[in-house]
Amino acid sequence: MMIMFDINISQKLRALRKNRGWTQSDMAAQLDISVPAYSKIECAQTELTLGRLKLLATILKVKVCWLLDEDEMVLHQENEELKEKLRLSNIEVMGLQKRLLACFEQR
Repeated sequence: MMIMFDINISQKLRALRKNRGWTQSDMAAQLDISVPAYSKIECAQTELTLGRLKLLATILKVKVCWLLDEDEMVLHQENEELKEKLRLSNIEVMGLQKRLLACFEQR
């Protein structure tokens, strides 16, 4: 089964790849295809088989339905932003804890 490529899917693939710090070359190697062939996937210039779509989802650790659903992309991006804010907040809390402990140790 061939899947007509949606621009939103290509945007999701690009965003996920970049979020993981991977290059197109990294993705091409994992898919065992050439870099130009992978580039066409991200540029929505090729059709995907269901098998290839499943493999992409597995590599990027997302569900196929997420790649196909526009609303899920927004939720995923918001979730990633919240995770980053929480991570930064945790770093701030740890810094405050260290300063507080240092104050008590000085007494």
